[in-house]
This record gives sequence, structure tokens and C-alpha cells, in this order.
Amino acid sequence: MNLPPAQLTVTHSSTVIEDQIDDLGHMNVRYYGMNAMSATRSMCQQMGFDEPKLRSAYTRHHHEQMLGNQLEVRSGLIGGSDRLRIYHELRNRADNDLAATFVHELDHPSPDGPKVDLPDYGRPRSLRLETDGLASAPPLNELIESGLAVRRPRTVDLEDTMGADTVPTWLANNLIWGGERLDEISEWVRTLPDGGRYAFVVMESRLWVRPEPVPIGTPIQSFSATIEVGEKIERDISWAYDTSTGDVLAVIEGVDLCFDMTRRRSMVIPDQERRKFTKEFRPDLAPR
Repeated sequence: MNLPPAQLTVTHSSTVIEDQIDDLGHMNVRYYGMNAMSATRSMCQQMGFDEPKLRSAYTRHHHEQMLGNQLEVRSGLIGGSDRLRIYHELRNRADNDLAATFVHELDHPSPDGPKVDLPDYGRPRSLRLETDGLASAPPLNELIESGLAVRRPRTVDLEDTMGADTVPTWLANNLIWGGERLDEISEWVRTLPDGGRYAFVVMESRLWVRPEPVPIGTPIQSFSATIEVGEKIERDISWAYDTSTGDVLAVIEGVDLCFDMTRRRSMVIPDQERRKFTKEFRPDLAPR
């Protein structure tokens, strides 16, 4: 038996605070995910296990959220996998505005009992839930030889693990985005010749995490490639590898929208950005 989305239950609530606001003037994407992960923990505790071992997480961003907004997560179990899958909606409590939708897949058997139907607005728009970024990841040497490294080699540290001995699975994206950039670019807000400002904002993403723990001291490096370029969007894929074993540790596929910060709307990707994407264009590396 499947339940309609209206029967989702509230599993977490929060308020957007100043520390969560980024250079675009809205809540940073990181905190959308933290709200959803808190809701996943709440549901897992209700089912009798405390620490959810995340295997994959799909996120679709709908509407930006501003300082002071009061948010809540509504959740339900969904089918479609032998593993436990949880669907979340992050909404503004004041006006029911939909901020983001999520599908979390955990390293735990799917329980019996009623499930909710995944609503159309919660389904992936440009990505797929059936792909496996870990299984289809290329060999480490191929990425090195292709010049697709985006971070300098480093070792997993306490910042990656938040003080634990190993990296929590829900923080696996730190393995990809942490460390020193090879291009030495520090600002992600860019300026046009006419003085206009723009940035790329995440519209959809899918994270895959290997089930084995990643301990402090593990030598790692991350890589990235562009797999699709449209008029206003770019789709890319990024990997983090254990450089001592060649094992892939985490993979993220993302769809980014070019965003005009002055007009607060989408814009055509500037030529200089398009040239950069062309240099790292590898559609053959899309997850399968």
C-alpha cells in the first residue's frame, strides 16, 4: 500500500540563521542537506537504529530560502530498492513554499509496511536514481593521466571527520570539496566585463558513498569532469579516491545553473566559462 505525499510526517524543524547565508544572499546548499540528514536520523531512531549509513543522496533544489525563514522537513518511506529509501520535503512553515526534495538511500534493508509515492515534483529532473557512480567510476590512473584533478593530494583530517576517527557517510562530500584547489580560484562569485556578478548554483545533485569507513590519515585526491553543457546549465561529475589503493570513496553528480546575481534569475553561460567546460568535457564519464 502506498500513501499520498500529504501523509508525510514532520521529522525536523529549523530556522535559517545568519551563519547559513552565503554570498548569494540565501541559505547555502549545505544547510538544505543538513536539514534532510537530521530528518533521516530522526526516522532511523524511530525504526531502532541510531547512525544511518548513507549510501546515496539525491537532492533537488526548488526555491531559495532567506534569513529568518522557519523550515520543516516532512518525510516518508519509499520503495524502488532493496535498501531503505527515505523521501524528504523541506518546506517553509509560513507559506508551505517547497525549498528542496531529497531521496536518501541507506545501507539497511527496506522494511515492510506502507510506502509513499514519490510525487512528480520530487522526481529527478536531469539525473537518474538508477545509476551507480561508484560502480561506473573510472580507474584512478585514467583521471590522473587525463589531467582532471581539481584538488591537491592531501590526507583526511579532523575537519573531514568532524572530530571522529572516520568520515561520517553523510559528510563524504567533504572528501571531494575539501583541500587546496589546483586552479587557486578562491571566489566562486564571478564578475562580467560590464561589472555584473554571477555564480553557478546547484539545482540537482546525487552523492554516492562507499560503505567502508574512511579513517583519518587516508591519502586522497579529487577529480572532476564536465559531462553536459546547455545554454544555462552545466552537468558535472566529481570523484574522491584513496590514492594509496586506487579505491573510489565518494562520487557527486551535479547540475548547476548560471545565476545572474543582479537580476536574481538564470542567465546564459558566459563564453569564458563555456571554454573552460570544453577543456574538461568528458561525457563518456557520466555515471551508469
